[in-house]
Amino acid sequence: MSDFATYDLLASLEPTTTAVVGPEHLDVNGHMNIQHYYVFGSGSMWRFNQQHLGMPDTYITERGMTTFTAEQHLRFLAESHEGDELAMVVRPVDRGGRAIHLASAILNTTRAEIACVAETLLVHVDFATRRPVPFPDDIAALIDASLAESDVRLPVSGALGIRR
Repeated sequence: MSDFATYDLLASLEPTTTAVVGPEHLDVNGHMNIQHYYVFGSGSMWRFNQQHLGMPDTYITERGMTTFTAEQHLRFLAESHEGDELAMVVRPVDRGGRAIHLASAILNTTRAEIACVAETLLVHVDFATRRPVPFPDDIAALIDASLAESDVRLPVSGALGIRR
């Protein structure tokens, strides 16, 4: 039996972002196209960085640092159709000195299903040199606190991970 979170548990959590599937999100198969899962998933993870991990839009101008996406993985579990309401729930999976692994469960709240799990591996970089640098102590502490607080395991792929 899996110890990953169920839809019901994930739906009880505060979403990072929400969206409604519009006609502009559909492909020729009549369901939401993969590119929009990527946009909704990565957008929710960026919002999570801003709101919970101390990296707002001013992080670049004020501290000279940012994160770059190194890898992305999408795992599709159910279809989403026009009019379906989506809620994205983000949780940190792991971190290293210069990278963080985040996951966003894209919940189809209309159909009560986990539609997709979007994962990303973000590398922390010096914006001027565009080279990886360690997280500052205060940001590392926020990430560690978020990891410690999260008692919810998203159904991640196993395809991404922090190198040790």
